This record gives sequence, C-alpha cells and structure tokens, in this order.
Amino acid sequence: MFNLFRRKKKNGCPNCYQKDIISFGTDYLENKIISLIKLSEEIGGIKIYKCEKCSTQFYINGNMYERIIEGQIELLKMWNEKNLNCTDNLKSEIEKIGLTNDWNLSRIAPCKIELNDGQKFEFATIKFSNQPPLGYHYSTFKNIFFIDEVKNISESEYGIYLKIRNEAEKAEEKRMGFYPTILKTKEGKKIALNGRGH
Repeated sequence: MFNLFRRKKKNGCPNCYQKDIISFGTDYLENKIISLIKLSEEIGGIKIYKCEKCSTQFYINGNMYERIIEGQIELLKMWNEKNLNCTDNLKSEIEKIGLTNDWNLSRIAPCKIELNDGQKFEFATIKFSNQPPLGYHYSTFKNIFFIDEVKNISESEYGIYLKIRNEAEKAEEKRMGFYPTILKTKEGKKIALNGRGH
C-alpha cells in the first residue's frame, strides 16, 4: 500500500528553505532533505562542507551541522596558521580578573585590552578554547583578535565581579537557553543576567 500523502523530500539543505538557520542535527538532514551538502575543503583538520544549491557553508560539531558565518573561513585560516601562546604577563593579569566557564566549557574573562598597534577596547572578553573560531556565537562579537595581537590586559569597569560570575555558573535553566541570575543594585533595582560565565 502506498502513502499518497507522504511529503516528497526537498533537495539542498535546511538553509535553502529557511534562511538564517544556525544549526541542525545530522538526523534531521537524513530524514527531511535529500542533502546536497558536500565536503568542499579542510582547514587545520576542520572539514568544511558546502551546499551545492545555496552555497551555505557548514562544519560538523558532534552530531550537529553548524552554519559558518560570513568571514569566518578567513578567521579559521588565520587561527590555523598561528601558534598561540599567552605570555606570563598576560596570564598574570588574567588570573587577577579570574576565568569562568562559558556555556561550551571555554574559559572566559571580561577585561579591557590594548593591542600591539595601540588600539584600546574597554569592553572585551578573553576566551580560551581548543575549538576553532567558528559558529553563530562568534558572530555576536564586533571584533575578534588573537592573543598574539594583545599587548596589555587589565580589569574592565564594565566586567562583572568574579564572585557573581561564579554564582551565575550555578544558574538553572528556566526555559530553553535562559539561565537567569538576579542581581540587586545599591538602589534596590533588580537586574537579570542570562547565561553562564558572563
């Protein structure tokens, strides 16, 4: 017996039909779409895939296809060519600020930085990770610099104290992606932080 109401699978990738897809499971691809995603290149051991229909690029993280945001291939190539080491002076300053875990178990700290070329950024995040600089979460940063471009690191007046960041790591998920930590200002105003490792 034939199922006349069974939907015909579409060709391509999820991004062909719903723009701005961030990620999707390998099982979703197998069940819903006739995949036109093919291996296109490998950079530093990271396999880059590309949809032959819409040209969207992806990499696989566990059992998920993660969309590569515009400009990240160049960033990945730079990352691959560097031998990144943190100097003792920078390590000392980072230890004073204190590192906490990010949502993906990278180690992060809020700080102020000065680059080798003299540029200064009052509101920055130092991130230590073994993972490549790919994926949607990196697109939330206005600028991305590697540690070998950083001359000085110091505490930022905009950074949240380590004690509060440590407490935020214990926050429970109240709904999907929402891990609130409630702060109370000196004036009695309540502020909700979302996420671990702010």
